[in-house]
Amino acid sequence: MDCFDFRRLHDYYPITPVIEIKEISTGNTSNARLVVTMDNKYIVRKLKDTEQAITEFRISTALQEHAITPTILLSNDNQPYIKDQEAVYNLQFYVEHHKVNNSDIHFYNLGKTIALFHSATQSIPGIYEQNDRFALEHMWTELIQLEEFDNMEYKPQLLALFQQCTTYNHDNNCYIHGDLGIWNLLFNHNKMYIIDFGEVRKGNHHFDISAAISSALDWNQEDKIMASLTDFRNGYSSIFEPFHWNVLKENFNLWFTRGMMALLIHHGMNERTLQYVNLTLSRKNQLDSIIDAHFLQQP
Repeated sequence: MDCFDFRRLHDYYPITPVIEIKEISTGNTSNARLVVTMDNKYIVRKLKDTEQAITEFRISTALQEHAITPTILLSNDNQPYIKDQEAVYNLQFYVEHHKVNNSDIHFYNLGKTIALFHSATQSIPGIYEQNDRFALEHMWTELIQLEEFDNMEYKPQLLALFQQCTTYNHDNNCYIHGDLGIWNLLFNHNKMYIIDFGEVRKGNHHFDISAAISSALDWNQEDKIMASLTDFRNGYSSIFEPFHWNVLKENFNLWFTRGMMALLIHHGMNERTLQYVNLTLSRKNQLDSIIDAHFLQQP
């Protein structure tokens, strides 16, 4: 539980006095509060450590010209964070999020937004890479230690996917977000903003693409999936290259496999989690079929 008095933030930052604090939910690597001052709104976030704070500030600074992430403020001590005992916080301008249905997401703009992020983060000095909390081999070791796993009906499919994923050899060509599902995007009118860089590390850009597309698709409109994939590719490729369907297909496998394994490890094997595994395998196979039939002849 935080002991820091957030109403004193104006003592640490060049902002007017705080008049209201509200708890909100946000990404997976921080917790956040809405800060209302006399003339503005901000988000204060508790981070893992100063390395995450410095990394997030440097990424935010690199993306400012594209206006695709909230601006992080420097403190009165000219640091991108403040500390209270062992706790580390940063402060960023508030961006209002308008809830959107997946069916209303503009995939061309989504592709452009993520491409701008990858283009700007090919090389940023002073970035502290974050540990991969869901490294495949580590999760597999945890999964096979679960008693129920031996008799789970989806064990053969998960084993095959795990073995397939361990053969992939993708270039680490830029910094990736690492958790770029739509839960880490803010939608504000026609703008999209990327938030929560607590998983940033070197990787292959197709991994972020797989997370964004799979979480943004309207799976209830199968006839629109191919169009959404095409729109995303066109938007992305207008900013950043390469875009390879075969590498994306492999990263869909990797993203889905990691997600299923993490769910089973952290929530156990029960009716709800097994239904999710079944649904995820179905969606993976659906994307495989579409990519094989319509895109693998393209670069």
